Amino acid sequence: MGRSGNRRGASDDEHGSATGGYDAYDAREESVYDRTYDDGYGDSRFESAYKQAQDSGYGETGGALVPLDGGASAEVPALYSQSPTPVIIPGTGVSMGTPFIARRERPLTIRLAMVSLAACILLTGLFTVTPLGRGADAQGLTPFQALSGSVVFQRTVEYQWYVAQANDSIEGIAERFHVQIGGILLLNSMMSGQELQIGAKYKIPLDPFYGKDYRPRLLTTGGNGSTTFGNDWWNSYAGDPLPGARCATGDYHSPSTFHMVAPNPSAHWVRGFTWFHNGIDLATTYGNPIVAAQDGQVIWAGWTNTGFGWSVRINHCNHVSTLYGHMAKVLVKAGDNVLAGQPVGLEGSSGWSTGPHLHFSLLVNNSFVDPYAYYGYSLYKLTHPCGCYTPA
Repeated sequence: MGRSGNRRGASDDEHGSATGGYDAYDAREESVYDRTYDDGYGDSRFESAYKQAQDSGYGETGGALVPLDGGASAEVPALYSQSPTPVIIPGTGVSMGTPFIARRERPLTIRLAMVSLAACILLTGLFTVTPLGRGADAQGLTPFQALSGSVVFQRTVEYQWYVAQANDSIEGIAERFHVQIGGILLLNSMMSGQELQIGAKYKIPLDPFYGKDYRPRLLTTGGNGSTTFGNDWWNSYAGDPLPGARCATGDYHSPSTFHMVAPNPSAHWVRGFTWFHNGIDLATTYGNPIVAAQDGQVIWAGWTNTGFGWSVRINHCNHVSTLYGHMAKVLVKAGDNVLAGQPVGLEGSSGWSTGPHLHFSLLVNNSFVDPYAYYGYSLYKLTHPCGCYTPA
């Protein structure tokens, strides 16, 4: 722009213009102008282009600087007054601003609010789509019981409620409602060996195939090989006999060598050992004597809340022990030595039971096994006394 300005000043001087102000130009600026003009920028083409730019409205808005056409004069900028044209200024390719703006952090309160809202929406959806079961009101259940049961135990399984009656069994109910035993155990979170209780409410699945392949794990009570008197049957461990303890003879690898006797004489067979039942049920009249199956030492006698009610456990040594449950009364105490056939309690229906019977379990290394093998798979030996016990 310096060159054009100086050139314009010279033109004004030639035409006698009063806009001069040449006194403001010092010798240095005039020298530069003269040298530039003398170098060839004063030829006819330059004069013609300059006059054309001056005549077309030099100094008006909308003009743009463009190079002259051809020759050395193309290096001299001039005003071009046609339609406005954007001026493109080449850059370096480096952004003059911040190319990436970090995401604004949300306050902690907003985060917590969002998490709480999501949890509420999820819970609302679960409660909305969860069936509460059929007949809940008819069975006397509170809305909380029905709702919590359906959500906590099984949200996606429809069921009906059933109140256990006298002499009910899990297999009997499964047969009556045409459902799977495993479905009843799974839906009610029942353990292996757990029995029903009169008046208790149980969920019965509506799907006849639900729980078909479910198998609860048989309980293993553990132990370190030492005889232990615990505060319940499951933590009273049978192990090496204590000094003075009575033991049965036999080898647990050969069950028949123990010569077990009937624990509930003259009783009838109810059901045996299965994947969902960890013992044998034998039933006769209420109060019938329950006797020790072999010689041993009592390591537990009392009430348990695990379903067996009044119960007794005897350590027969040689890795074998027996458990007697649902009795009406216990006749021995922990530490007593007993003989085969000696009464240890009376038949009853305590704990989780729907009628008078004896639940008889046999454990090897404190794990449940089928007692039937220790009687040579003979129902007669299980239900008839041997007459081996002689009261003192």
